[in-house]
Amino acid sequence: MLINVVVGMLIPLLIGAWVLRGHYRFFVIYFPLGVALSSSINSVGFNFFWNILPNTRNQGFAALPMDLGIYPVTGCIMMYMILVRHTRPWPSIVISALLLTLIEWTGKLLGHVIYFNGWNIFWTFWSYFLPLMLAYGYSKLLKIALPEHSHQGSKT
Repeated sequence: MLINVVVGMLIPLLIGAWVLRGHYRFFVIYFPLGVALSSSINSVGFNFFWNILPNTRNQGFAALPMDLGIYPVTGCIMMYMILVRHTRPWPSIVISALLLTLIEWTGKLLGHVIYFNGWNIFWTFWSYFLPLMLAYGYSKLLKIALPEHSHQGSKT
């Protein structure tokens, strides 16, 4: 479990804090969305498609560091790249999903992630791509709903 905490939460949070320094508003806006999406997807996945080590009575517990770390932090950094650094959205979404897929594939190769019921790395990519696409859609919705509080490029 210590590996999950360090690799899945502490290191990503430190990287996210460094990349987003001066732009912490992205954490406030997108981090809760990332946690909600990640927790929801993992709740379904642990019941039907995958497992991660260490085995616990509640498999969601083993994924909690990732639900509070690497997944929402990746979304925050992706949104920062799109909204502040003006990278193109679709390549940013694809690259972010590929990065998370590569990390999970590495965990699978190391025996830390177990798939079943037909789950594979292809479906893993889509399980990352779709929530990242939702985060981008959420940014568009925020821009429409709150035009006077546009968060693009804000340093607060």
